[in-house]
Amino acid sequence: MTRRHLPTAVALLTALALAATGTLDPLHALLLPCAGLVVWHAWRTIDDGAEAAWPAPPAERRHGARHDVTDLGWAAFTRDGRVSARITRRVHAIAQHRLAPHGIDLTDPHHRDAAATILGTDVVDQLRSRRPPTPRTLHRWLDAVERIPPDPPRTGRPSA
Repeated sequence: MTRRHLPTAVALLTALALAATGTLDPLHALLLPCAGLVVWHAWRTIDDGAEAAWPAPPAERRHGARHDVTDLGWAAFTRDGRVSARITRRVHAIAQHRLAPHGIDLTDPHHRDAAATILGTDVVDQLRSRRPPTPRTLHRWLDAVERIPPDPPRTGRPSA
């Protein structure tokens, strides 16, 4: 008898022994070792195997590229339903980038009023706080950042 058939033979002998001694009725005496045999075969077929190698992420990082959107989607919320710090920092950086042509720095307390004129007082205060926002608050932030004019308003006369 080969080693391959050994578990089947042990299961059958166990079934015969259980039925012959009257420990179990014949049906259950057959089903119990068969269940053990199924578990054994499943255990043998599921091995650790080699892990599939995922392709390396692209080295080039462009703002708004597809992997940025995917990263933001996976990392958006914490377990308590609030927006994660990673997303908060990212939205803050986007707002900072969009306000830079207007000469406004969100981190500078002297620019708070100028930023509040464009974004709104509540959005500026929330962006500057350390408290994690709710998804609704994040939505208001994104709406406010989206409304930032691309170019600062020009003052004075146009040059000739």
